[in-house]
Amino acid sequence: MNLQDLNNILQLQSKAFTNSENTLFLSVIYQALLDATEPKVEEERTSITSIRKQAKAWFFASIGVTCEDFEFICDNAGLKPSMVREFAAYVINSDDGDEARSKLNLIWKGANDS
Repeated sequence: MNLQDLNNILQLQSKAFTNSENTLFLSVIYQALLDATEPKVEEERTSITSIRKQAKAWFFASIGVTCEDFEFICDNAGLKPSMVREFAAYVINSDDGDEARSKLNLIWKGANDS
């Protein structure tokens, strides 16, 4: 997956902003992506480190309540959990995390301006 793939996925996801319920569930995914990709800084608070780890774990849990919650959120956002996981893996492991975060913010802002 590359940045062009990211653009394509973000365009598809932006179409999911069709109603307030979808937007609510998409906002949970969006916030988890931001939390998971929060840049590490020296002497950051332990709560930031913990939130980053929890967000990453939420995306990639394969069993248990966390997995069920993730799938419930994705289903209600109108997205396939497997695609969200693939997208999250790309964004989290991106060599250019700042650009990926920037694109997420642009899509989110554009979707909420409509």
